[in-house]
Formats: sequence, C-alpha cells, structure tokens
Amino acid sequence: MKQKLLLILICLWGLRAAAAGSLYFGYSYDYVHTGVGKGTGKAEELSAAICMPASLSGLYAGKTITKIRLGIGSGCSNISSVWIKNSLTGAYVFTQAVNQSCADWNWVEVTLSTPFTIPANDFYIGYTATGLYPIGFSGTAKYDGCWFNDGQWRNETKYGSVCIQALIDAQSATILAMEPESLQNGVQSAQNKNFTLPCTVKSYSSVDITNVKVSYQINNQTRVEKTIQTLISPMKSGSINIPIDAIATNGIYQISVKILEINGQANVFAGQSLSTEFRILSQSFPRKVVIEEGTGTWCGWCIRGAVGMALMKEKYPATFIGIAVHHGDPMALTEYDNLISNLIGYSYPGAVVDRKSYMITDPYPDYGADAAFQSEIAKIPVAGIQLSGGFTDANKTAISLKTVSTFGISSGNANFKLAYVLIENGVTGYDQANYYAGGGMGVMGGYENKPATVTDMVFNDLARGIYSDPAGIAGSIPGSITAMTPIEHTYKINLPSSIQNKTQLEVAVLLINGNTGEIENADLIKISGVYTDLPVFTSVNKANVWISNQNLYIESDVSETIDIYNISGVKIYHTEKKPGTVFVSLERLPEGILIVKGSSGWVKKVIC
Repeated sequence: MKQKLLLILICLWGLRAAAAGSLYFGYSYDYVHTGVGKGTGKAEELSAAICMPASLSGLYAGKTITKIRLGIGSGCSNISSVWIKNSLTGAYVFTQAVNQSCADWNWVEVTLSTPFTIPANDFYIGYTATGLYPIGFSGTAKYDGCWFNDGQWRNETKYGSVCIQALIDAQSATILAMEPESLQNGVQSAQNKNFTLPCTVKSYSSVDITNVKVSYQINNQTRVEKTIQTLISPMKSGSINIPIDAIATNGIYQISVKILEINGQANVFAGQSLSTEFRILSQSFPRKVVIEEGTGTWCGWCIRGAVGMALMKEKYPATFIGIAVHHGDPMALTEYDNLISNLIGYSYPGAVVDRKSYMITDPYPDYGADAAFQSEIAKIPVAGIQLSGGFTDANKTAISLKTVSTFGISSGNANFKLAYVLIENGVTGYDQANYYAGGGMGVMGGYENKPATVTDMVFNDLARGIYSDPAGIAGSIPGSITAMTPIEHTYKINLPSSIQNKTQLEVAVLLINGNTGEIENADLIKISGVYTDLPVFTSVNKANVWISNQNLYIESDVSETIDIYNISGVKIYHTEKKPGTVFVSLERLPEGILIVKGSSGWVKKVIC
C-alpha cells in the first residue's frame, strides 16, 4: 500500500504539565510533523501502536497508565478506539471506545476508564482511526518501537515515531534510564584540536537528568570517560555534546559511545552503545551545499519551490547549488526522481540537503531551506573539489569534464564516488499548476498575480541527466587516498535530445560518500566554449611551491617567468624571477586549486 507524506507546517502543542509523580511515555516529539495514510484519496481505517519493551516495562512494572494521548495528522473523520495488547496480532488486554473526530495536526487525550497496570513484558499501546492521513509522526524513528497497519502490521521508521504518549503514574519512584539515540555522522576536525561529538539521547527516567557520565572508544583504543552537565526532562529526548580529546593523525576513525551514569548513579542501559565515524583533516577546504528539490508541473504548491530556489541562489551565489528534480511530468528522470522522492517522502515541494535523511526541508528559505543551508555550510568538508570543462568541439554535442579532488585525510579503504548532474536553465513549453493564483495563499514571487495554470513558466535548475547513476560512478575516486594529493577524474557527457538551449547549461559534480549516500562536497560550472585542458608535466628541475604566513612562495634555481592558472586553465598571475625565491600574497589569489608553472618546464599544484 502506498503511504503519503504531507507537506505541513510544524504545529506546536502546548503541553500541560503532568501531575506530580506522573510522566508521559512515548517516542515522538510533542508536536505532529507528518500525517500518514494509505494514499488512496479516500478515508480509510488504519491503526498504529508503540511498543514498551520488557527492558522498560520492567522498570515501571506495577505502575499504572491513566491516559493515552494521540497526535493526529490530517483528515481524521473518526478515532474509534484506544487499546493495549501483549502482541500486535493478539487479543486486547484493554480497549476503550473513543468515537470522535480530531482537528488536523492536533492531539486527543483519552482518560482511561480503568487505569492499566504495567506488566513486566513487551506490550503495545495503540489506536484505530479512519481518515485520509490520520496517523501522526514526529521526532526520531524508534526501531522496533513504532508500528503502523494499513492492511498488515509493519515496523515503520521512515517518518519518525508514531505520536502516541501514555501517562504513567510513577508514584514518585526514582528510575534512572537513558539510551543514546543517534550520533552525528561525519563530524570533522583539524589535527591536534579538541572537538565535540553531538549525541541525541532519550531519557526513560522518572526524574530530571542534570548530568551524565559517558565513555567513548576510538577504534580499539582505551575508553575515555567524560562527565557532562545537561538538563533533560523525564521521558524526553535531548542533546549532549561529548568532548573528544585532540588527535594528531589525519584519517577516518570509528567511535562508540556509552552512557554509564545518570545523576551520579548507574544507568540501567549502561551496556548499550552507538557507533559512528569522524574524520581528522590536515586542511580545511571551501564548501558548496547541494539542495535537491522534488517538484512537478502538476503540483500547485511547487511554485513555492521555484521561488525558493531562486531566492537561495540569489542570496548564496558562490556556495549554493540547487537542482530541481521533477516527478510525474515530462521532465522527470526516473532514477533520479526515485532517489529524491524516497528521501523527501513524496512530499512536494520538498528538498533534501546534501542527501542527508535528517535534513529534509521545504525549499523556501523562510520555511527551512535557509536554516538547513546555514547548518551545512558551517561544516568542514572532507575534501576540496574543483570542476572544469566545456564542449568537446564547436558542434556542442558533448561536454568534456575534469574533476580534481583533494582529500584532507589518508585512507587505504576509502569509499567515495563522483556523480555529474547536467542542469539546464530557461526551459519553457510546459504548463505549471499554481495554487497561489489570486493571492489567497499570500505573496509568492509574483505568482499570486498569475493564473491557476501558468502557461509561460520558465523552469530553472532543471536536472537533465545524472551520470552514471545517482549513487555515483564506481572507481571515480580510488579506494586508497593520500592527504593533500590531488585526484583527477575525467568524464564525457553526450547531450540528450531534450536540451532546448545549449547556452543555458551547467554541470554540477557531487562527491558522494559510498557508505552513507550523503554528499560530502560539490562544485558547479557554467558550460561555455570548447574545453582545453591544461597539461601537467613532471618537474624537470628543482622547484618548490608552498604556503606560509599568508603568502605563496615559489623557489627554483634558474631565472624564469612564473605563471599561475586556476583549474580551468585561465592565467591569473604572471611574474619574472631570478634564481631563488619569490612570493605572492594570498590576497591576490583565489581560493581553490591553482597550477603554478615555470618557463623552465616544471608545473606544481597547490591549494590556496
């Protein structure tokens, strides 16, 4: 059965404080973020449940559940019942009729006619409702914790956690239990510098958590313990930043984390751990952020996506790469569309930032795209990446490309790939639905003054092809990489027949992490003219090029001319020198990979 993820604005719910000695058990956040249904276009009966496993129920065994709260998505015509089972396919051990509708993106609280006594075994708290997309989700997905039934029961983790919360009368008991929920993947730091590892945690405690003792282990080294001050309410998720001691050697490292103590006492779940990887880099590099937007001509709300992408490009012209990936219209690319649609949950317009599943946003700046961009651009990329290229010849039937990637780490087991995206701007000839027509939905880039069907729509940032597939080109980055040693990759794109205007083409190159599928860094160029690569020769005499004190130093033992080129082969600096050393201020040179060439025949590459 098809599930449908709706685009919604987050609605915060004003929570009432639980009575003394009471707390709400659940996995979701305190608002409804997503509504899920069968996607048939009509109201259907569905059920959802959360599991309280024996590892938790044993802590609260004998205590009672007095209320159940349900976070509802949209179009809910009836909540028929709440119930509790020992197994999803078993008999009810508690059931209570509700029989009421609910406003969209809201919560219903049901007081149980008879308090339910918590057993010391797995059990499920659920409800049954009828509607279009009635099952509410939010927060971090809880594996094996949240279940959804649209014809059969299945563990649902795609949209977060089911919005069900049970009020437990804890009778003033002091229970200390906390799990690590997630670790930020791909944290990067410079050599010999302390840094922090963000960790999301979930409290199952009955009291406020004010401090935690954690331990971390890097690769197979000795575990290190740290005590961290925090404030996390009972049964709530929170974040802690784990301080990691400086590491001298660049590379990719594995780290595992445990929570040993809570408020100075042993954590019930001290044996549980989470692992992730981080990188120590020998140098930082310029970064560009890729936002891939799911859109379609049939989607009237997608006008907002087109306006949002244009605003982002205008605001961040040097660091933002926007790619419009169409769905369900003649401009769609099947493989690319499937990838993005699965990431954004078929929510249009929707966008994913650097293909990170936890960075799904609306493409309009004020609705999330700007904040997500700012978060991502602040991160240090694992590698610098620079693309050059142009048409192969005057016939303009193909494009030749060269990517130079320089990593800040060394690894004998690297897993990175390059993918090239052909982009066309100024595309016309397709009608676009427009729900902003007439201004009833507010101002949206002038489209409020256009009709409900825009017949003169101009499509920009349009993905025309992705090569060789969305996941990247096998072998485009070798498995063995050495820090600060440039890696070159060349590729040829034969232009598809769908191209309307060859003067409006761009190519983006994406550096993709083969383990996570996330984009590590990217570059974008406009295609104009015939590409002539600048050859690189082996040095024929002694020549040294290095950077120090904000200067680029060039040393050779002959009198000669020195030329400096950018990676596209454009000369950006020229000077004459005698035997010895000459320097150039970095203020006079652009950032990125530069090629320094001496007239005596040597060529060097340097990253500024």
